[in-house]
Amino acid sequence: MRLKVSLLFVLLFSLSLAVHAEPATPLQWLTLVGEAKKELNYYGTFVYVHGDQLESMRVVHASGANGERERLTHLNGSPREVIRNNDLVTCIFPEERSVLVAHRSNLATSPFVQAESLAIFEKHYNLSLGGRHRIAGVETQIVNLEPKDIYRYGYRFWISPEGLLLRSDLLGSDGLAIERIMFAEVHVVDKIPHEMMTPGVNLDGFQWFRQQPPVEISEGRWHVKNLPDGFSLKSRNLRSSDSDAKTPVEHLIVSDGLASISVFVEAQGSYSEGRLGSFQMGALNGFGRIVAGHMVVVVGEVPTATVELIADSVANDG
Repeated sequence: MRLKVSLLFVLLFSLSLAVHAEPATPLQWLTLVGEAKKELNYYGTFVYVHGDQLESMRVVHASGANGERERLTHLNGSPREVIRNNDLVTCIFPEERSVLVAHRSNLATSPFVQAESLAIFEKHYNLSLGGRHRIAGVETQIVNLEPKDIYRYGYRFWISPEGLLLRSDLLGSDGLAIERIMFAEVHVVDKIPHEMMTPGVNLDGFQWFRQQPPVEISEGRWHVKNLPDGFSLKSRNLRSSDSDAKTPVEHLIVSDGLASISVFVEAQGSYSEGRLGSFQMGALNGFGRIVAGHMVVVVGEVPTATVELIADSVANDG
């Protein structure tokens, strides 16, 4: 009887180890990140480095049956807070005593990259496991994503055993980091208290601005004729122009499941000449050109070759 009990204990222990087994492949680690995004509650502080700029932020993230909530607080520079409840985003600017409320589909206010389709990885990136490294006091697994063409940046992720992305480097063709996001401290908890999601300032007397939500459309006048392999149109909507609320801007979102690119098309007279040609804003590359009396602007965290290719292939089908 004791032998049977011992064997049963060993069997159950082995099954327990199998259930909680650590991922063995890069794709399994990336899958774990996607699961953690939907399930984990955590808070902490991270730094965001791009060019010669360094920003420090505090993040509180909660997931549950009603979706995701997130609060970002900027700790250096001008005070700002961003509170997200699924796709409803509230931006608080204490110095201006103003609040901007906007709807953004599929927006992650945290800059950490989140893939919508893991299948794209193996087709367009060489995946490999790196070594182990401690981030914010946590032992992480390094996962490398090396692009197979010139139209994508590379990535290096540091992933915790729970699936938290504790560091993310966006890599140029030279292998150097274009931007870096890294946690300095992080705490995974069972539940996020309500007060951790409330604004840190009293909003009485603040001026509120509300952007009209974009109108999703299935068909539009503008199309991208030539996309890099693996990229496809994910959504299309109409929104008001910043300079003229009556002038609609057609907005197309293109993605390969990891990198996201925005294509904006607005009518002649409502755009700035300063957006013509190639431009850069941190890790964002952009390209603008005039097509049939409209300004076409393409922006995304992708190489210059990608935004130029897409901008040159935007056409009006009438």
